[in-house]
Amino acid sequence: MDEDEVQAAFTVHDAEKLVTRCRNLSSRVASYNSRIVGEGESLAEEVKLIKSDLSRALKLAADDDTLEELGRAKAVLEGHGPGGDMRKLLKQPTPALLTLLLGRHCNLVTLQRKEAIKLKEEYHAFRDRCGVILFTFALVLLVGLLRADAKRQAGEPFSLTPPFMVGVQCFLTWLLYFYTAMALRENVLKLNGSSIRPWWIHHHYWAAITMALLLTLPVDSSAVQAFVRKFLWWSTFQGLVMMVQNRYQRRRMYTRIALGKNRAMDVVSGESSGGSGQLLILYPLLFSLQLLQCWIGACMLSGTFLAVISPEGWLDPEAHESDLRGSRGVALAGALLIFMGVGNFRNTVRAPDLVGVPILMHGL
Repeated sequence: MDEDEVQAAFTVHDAEKLVTRCRNLSSRVASYNSRIVGEGESLAEEVKLIKSDLSRALKLAADDDTLEELGRAKAVLEGHGPGGDMRKLLKQPTPALLTLLLGRHCNLVTLQRKEAIKLKEEYHAFRDRCGVILFTFALVLLVGLLRADAKRQAGEPFSLTPPFMVGVQCFLTWLLYFYTAMALRENVLKLNGSSIRPWWIHHHYWAAITMALLLTLPVDSSAVQAFVRKFLWWSTFQGLVMMVQNRYQRRRMYTRIALGKNRAMDVVSGESSGGSGQLLILYPLLFSLQLLQCWIGACMLSGTFLAVISPEGWLDPEAHESDLRGSRGVALAGALLIFMGVGNFRNTVRAPDLVGVPILMHGL
């Protein structure tokens, strides 16, 4: 029997049977969904109750042994048990960035522990890739612009400055994507039980705003031209520190999870501890990166702040030959760099406990 004959043999009666099977399956799926929703709401009520009881018990604990036992109960509630972070069952406010981009009712919480771990691993892989891209992209542009400067000073043709400045614009566009993606991913991880200090998310917002600001500035502005090379030096150093940091933090985080000092969903943007020999390498790199960031911001601000206080161009267009727009943008970007550098330093040295070693997430 050929294919046409097989198709012709499928009768109305057979089609009705298929419709019945689809309806039965749909009813089973509806029953399954109702059962999950009902059980989820019941579990959420229990989690809410035990969280309240635990909070009250911690306030009334009479001795250290009681506090130790309550600490174990809290650890299980927050992710050290086989069910992962049980607080995910409670309704959580959606972060502002996710609400803005995805809507208020977008559900980004996964209840399956395996899927949550995949989210964390993908985040780590993204950081690893972006560290390499950041270092390579910035280094190529820096070398190209330094070569272009040398050719111009020697009076040689084909310095290729315009293409490299276009490359800088592409680099800033990539940085805008990078910081926005990091903020989105960290918000999702936080909803799924990762412990991420709010600053490390908020400073990505500020970094994305800074990149968007720099993208609006004219590339032929003398103020922009003066700061670009310093920015590329710093970005190259930032990429190098990120690669060292990612390798160090990943290893320490896995060790702390195995020792029960961190939850399985914690990521390397939080706190971790390490041997003194490793800290002798990591801490100087982190503080040098922050100091360089503040210095570059101060240079940008000190060289352009007069343009900010000048009345020209605020209520009427500035003169065509004026560089007020570029100077004011560079001044604002410099102030943002200083603000983020100081915030990074404060959150690097601030430890929530005596054994935690706070680690800088990114330079910007």
